Amino acid sequence: MSWARRRQRMLAEALFHLYALRVLIRPMSALAVVWVIGAVLHSFFGAPVGQPDPSWSESFFISYNLLFMEHLTDLPEHPIGQVVQYTQPLFGIFLLAEGVVKLGITVFRKEENQEKWMSIVAGTSKGHVILCGLGNVGFRVLEELASLGHDVFAVEIDGDCANLDRARELGAEVLVTDARGEGTLQTLNLARARALIVATDDDLANLEIAMDARELDGEVPIVLRLFDQRLADKVKSSLGFEVSFSTSKLAAPLLAAAALDGAVVGAHRVGEHVLVVMELSIDGLAGKKVSELSPLHGITPIAIWNQSWETSPSGTRKLQRGDRLQVMVSSSLMDEVHALNAGAA
Repeated sequence: MSWARRRQRMLAEALFHLYALRVLIRPMSALAVVWVIGAVLHSFFGAPVGQPDPSWSESFFISYNLLFMEHLTDLPEHPIGQVVQYTQPLFGIFLLAEGVVKLGITVFRKEENQEKWMSIVAGTSKGHVILCGLGNVGFRVLEELASLGHDVFAVEIDGDCANLDRARELGAEVLVTDARGEGTLQTLNLARARALIVATDDDLANLEIAMDARELDGEVPIVLRLFDQRLADKVKSSLGFEVSFSTSKLAAPLLAAAALDGAVVGAHRVGEHVLVVMELSIDGLAGKKVSELSPLHGITPIAIWNQSWETSPSGTRKLQRGDRLQVMVSSSLMDEVHALNAGAA
């Protein structure tokens, strides 16, 4: 975690602790009332046998100490004074214990005050990403954002979602509520967010969240997950959202290409053309330089395995038998790529 993120976290913790102090208002107010009532009663009924009534300052001092079970004087002669001597310490201990317990619960169990905690953390953040939905797609998006080092504030309506704990382990702040709820996006500081990603399993809910966000802030980029491609096209053209993705449209080229060729690990449609990413185990291409592949065969090398994936490999590098190479080619050239790697002319 960078110093900037640690500093932001420390500031949020400090602000939350200040907020948590509000739970002390009721028990401390009650404690003050008991203190004043005890002082008044001691002033009139607190004199021990054979001694004058205590002054007001003495009465307040005696009453204060009784709250902490300290008896500084002899037992008063009057029965009312005696009752105060026995009962006031009980009130003091009870009210102090109530305040300590409530403060501890508020500070150490943030999930019970998650909306306020999220409001404070998001309020100290800038350039974060808001992610609505932690289903399969939403969680994969979170994994990618976390790997890129972005701060993510996630909203999930299902408190039993299997990905809640996993999301927190990845460093995301998670709010369990309906993203369509009033004030939810403001709580997450939408105005200072870098982007809003709406990826729940409900197209209509996604649309409603996106439209609410656009009403609140006309500048923040919004990315929508939509199943219905026709709806996605209309949303993009008529509502002005930056990107509206249909997951079925995105997955279709990859599924089709992977079904035809087991070497395909990725696909992307450009207009009427489908570009695929193939992972090859070098055989017939051994001895060729990386730079020779593109001009001769329309192959764009993307990465090569050398204990770890090395992206944008050097053009002077010679391929060796057994190397793993990822290349991008037109889907119409998949058979040709295999033929070249098999050593065919």
